[in-house]
Amino acid sequence: MAAEKATYVAESKGEIVGTFFLKANQPDRGSHVVNAGYMVSPNARGKGIGQKMAEYSFEEAKRLGFKAMQFNFVVKSNSAAISLWSKLGFEIVGEVPEAFIHPELGLINVLVMYRKL
Repeated sequence: MAAEKATYVAESKGEIVGTFFLKANQPDRGSHVVNAGYMVSPNARGKGIGQKMAEYSFEEAKRLGFKAMQFNFVVKSNSAAISLWSKLGFEIVGEVPEAFIHPELGLINVLVMYRKL
């Protein structure tokens, strides 16, 4: 949590099951594009919490005045995230070689993903 971020939590039956933040991807002339980060509790995975948070975050980002969303660092081996983001309208617009050190796979690429809001 920081002053430049809007932070949210997802709750189910009185328990926090996820969180996400929204912030400008870049200052000044890039500030109309939002960046976000999401986390789902291990106990709540596979229940659609991530998708619900993402869908809510799109509406919230629009309410805050953002025009598009960009993820700068989606690990290429994270097929669940790539599948979800693709399903929700994101396109892969770039790939950075060997930008992530995976504990089992070693150096792997990361993707830049983007969608208009």
